[in-house]
Amino acid sequence: MKIIKWIAILSFTVLSIVILYWVGFAILFSYGAGSGGTGSFERYEFKGNGANAKKVFEKTFEKEDIIIRDSVIDENHDRTIDEHLIIINLKENNTEYIIDFPNNNNDFYFYLIYIDGKINDDFGWFSFEKHKKLKAFEEVIIKPLSKKFKRVEE
Repeated sequence: MKIIKWIAILSFTVLSIVILYWVGFAILFSYGAGSGGTGSFERYEFKGNGANAKKVFEKTFEKEDIIIRDSVIDENHDRTIDEHLIIINLKENNTEYIIDFPNNNNDFYFYLIYIDGKINDDFGWFSFEKHKKLKAFEEVIIKPLSKKFKRVEE
């Protein structure tokens, strides 16, 4: 009888450990671990015509402490300009943001895809640095754009 009691206790303990192990991985997975996502930080969408996004950005931020330029793709050493990517440098916190405009057919939306050369997955799950740089981007870039165009919230 003692052997059956100890086998039951041992079985219950092993089963509990296995269940906790898999539940722990399920919780971590739900926070994005191993999800293989796009790596982009956020999608920002506005109502209005942003057919030439670079000009919209230059007109909106012409007196700000911001440098806006086209990104240069150097994969084949031909230094071609990618029309869908724009680099924004904020001088106040010395941060570089790269945003992507998936298409230019009068939809004015873009993805924030890089902060200082890092994608979302490079920062980790609970990065204070990522949070601080996203807030700075939204304060300096998104708020002035929201005054000019109505923002579409998801």
